[in-house]
Amino acid sequence: MKVFYGAAIQGAKNREERSKVHQFLINTIKKQGFEVFTEHTTGKSYKEAIEKLEQAIGPIPKNSTERRIYVRDKMIEAIEGDIKAVIFEVSTPSLGTGVEIAHAYLRPRLGLSAVPILALYEKNYWPNKLSTMIKGISTEIAPLFTLKEYENLDDGKKIINEFLIDLK
Repeated sequence: MKVFYGAAIQGAKNREERSKVHQFLINTIKKQGFEVFTEHTTGKSYKEAIEKLEQAIGPIPKNSTERRIYVRDKMIEAIEGDIKAVIFEVSTPSLGTGVEIAHAYLRPRLGLSAVPILALYEKNYWPNKLSTMIKGISTEIAPLFTLKEYENLDDGKKIINEFLIDLK
């Protein structure tokens, strides 16, 4: 049973700091018996993130335009594929993560089954707070979307465990 995990990596204030958060949350998912599609958000450097991404999606083209298209297509393919749920860590603003969230909650419009979506954000992490585009996702638009705030990693772990318990 696969779970797609997404989070910002480009705009993180400190990639290494956030990689530890992502590693903890991904380990929480895996301890519940789920496979995570890609763990590239745990990369402490750009190079390490690319290596982890290639482990999941195969060799990435060297040409920058081809690389961007390939990676984007593979991420969307995974979100629209055979997954049980989607979990996003949204403490750091990210256009890419926003696109992934939209694809996740729009699955039914594409004729795909709806999947539960969890978006987590760390309280007071980002100075401008959480994006209105995330806060504004309503249950009318995305009935299986859940937004949760966590204060520390143990809170995040508890939220993920509660979210995943009914999916086994």
